[in-house]
Amino acid sequence: MTTTAIADPQPPAFPHLDAFLAALRGREASVHTIAAYRRDLTGFAAWFRDHVGIPCTLTTITATDVRDFRTALRDVQHRTPATINRKLAALRSYFQWAITAGLRADSPVVTVKDVREEPRRPRWFVKRDLDRLVRELDAAAKPASKVRDRAIVLTLRHTGIRVGELVTLKVRDVVLSDRKGSLRVLGKGAKERTIPLNQTVRGALSAYLAVRRERPDSSQHRELFLGQRGTLTNQAVAKLVGKYAQRAGLEAFSPHSFRHSFAKSLLDAGEDLVTVQTLLGHERLDTTARYTHPGARDLEDAVGRLDEEP
Repeated sequence: MTTTAIADPQPPAFPHLDAFLAALRGREASVHTIAAYRRDLTGFAAWFRDHVGIPCTLTTITATDVRDFRTALRDVQHRTPATINRKLAALRSYFQWAITAGLRADSPVVTVKDVREEPRRPRWFVKRDLDRLVRELDAAAKPASKVRDRAIVLTLRHTGIRVGELVTLKVRDVVLSDRKGSLRVLGKGAKERTIPLNQTVRGALSAYLAVRRERPDSSQHRELFLGQRGTLTNQAVAKLVGKYAQRAGLEAFSPHSFRHSFAKSLLDAGEDLVTVQTLLGHERLDTTARYTHPGARDLEDAVGRLDEEP
């Protein structure tokens, strides 16, 4: 079938999309999940229009179409298995909702298998690497942003929270006293957990809160960490961390690297898996268990220790 270019800049509508997203909100899905599902389903509708050539409706989508979509993502667009499987998961969730809502009797995705992907082990960094990043921050940051940037980096490093959790923190989520402190975090699935704060983070957050109160617009925002225009974004945090990581010579370092390093350091220090699972907010213990596998540096250190033997 010959595909004709379509001049309309607006993508075609996915059937009952707004109702499905409203159902997700009712189940307290995160804003990131809802936005991802909207993109994935709208993207499928655009692909369906261009490659199948008929309107994308509940009755016209077949299992063959979903398989062809998977093939196009893998062989034409060269998407990663994780991305392809995420898009298939969005379609599965949608059709399960459609069945429950009585809009369709079956799901065309039920017989479509995910793309097999090799499990990726998380990459973590050792203490001396993280110390080097903090030193670069302390040496290079401008006075106006230095206190905030330091609080962000040390919070990520010493709590292991996700960057999405960091940017949604509210001032009220921080509890500080002279000898202890805690952070209330709203994680995936709207599940709350409380993370104790060590002295390093308490000091950094106390200094930042004092500076934050001096901002003329501080009372207008509930979020803990603010950017120049108000709410801080995931992208802004990634840019901030990436800048100092590059100066410190750390390759492939992102805000999530702090989370991986936090988990690995706790396990190396002898903490049990359940404790680390609770701090990270993992639903499944096997997710936390990934950090028990040796990394490249662990293997290098193991072989290096042979040099010390007679």
